[in-house]
Amino acid sequence: MGQNMARQRFDQGVAIVTGGSGGIGAAITRLLALEGSDVVFTYNSNRAAADQLVDELRECGRRVESRQVSLEDPAAVESLLADAKQRYGSIHSVIYAAGPSLPIKYVGGISADEWQSVFQLDTHACFNLVRSALPILKEQNAGSITAITTTQFARHVPMSVLSSAPKAAIESMLQVVAREYGRYGVRANSVRSGWLDGGKFAHGLSGQVLDDAKRSIVNSIPLGMMGDPEDVADAVVFLSSRQARYITGEALSVDGGWKL
Repeated sequence: MGQNMARQRFDQGVAIVTGGSGGIGAAITRLLALEGSDVVFTYNSNRAAADQLVDELRECGRRVESRQVSLEDPAAVESLLADAKQRYGSIHSVIYAAGPSLPIKYVGGISADEWQSVFQLDTHACFNLVRSALPILKEQNAGSITAITTTQFARHVPMSVLSSAPKAAIESMLQVVAREYGRYGVRANSVRSGWLDGGKFAHGLSGQVLDDAKRSIVNSIPLGMMGDPEDVADAVVFLSSRQARYITGEALSVDGGWKL
């Protein structure tokens, strides 16, 4: 009975999660499957992590598959979605949880090539996913699109522009999608991820430097703690579910109040 009630959270069909082998993407994939949804998730290069996640979720009673897809390739993204639509009948949710690891630099220290590359790997990749999903969701007259963005641009943090600028563009795109495609039953939202314990901010840091950085961040968060990927996954899965059927065009912050 509990499992049947859980399955009612989602419409029939499958959820597509890009970046499913990463920390947030894996947490989203895991929660979707446990809440009763079939999932097809993508990865870029970490096949070992993708295979491990598929094996982990094999006993949950749902179909969970991984696909190696370059989101920079529009044809590959179109093929991913068309194949999922054909095999599962419909797509109820499309989730963008991918994104490159980014250097921390002041604006004046960023080269033109770096700037272009970050938008190609993040904003353009998300556009390829959204553009390919919209005809399918429109035809179904139903579906949800959710993207992971960041709270960084809410406070204009120095040396964060390579993260915040592409994500701001993604949020703007999804708000336009919400306005344009609401008439077809398509919802579009974003989840602004805050500071996560073990997140990308910690890359390259260790020992006392890492401890000091975490202490400084925690002191700036009203709730007095960092989040984890599961906190973000909870928000994404909610926005993808029937319980959020009247929510679109929103940016939900999961940051412990850091943006305040």
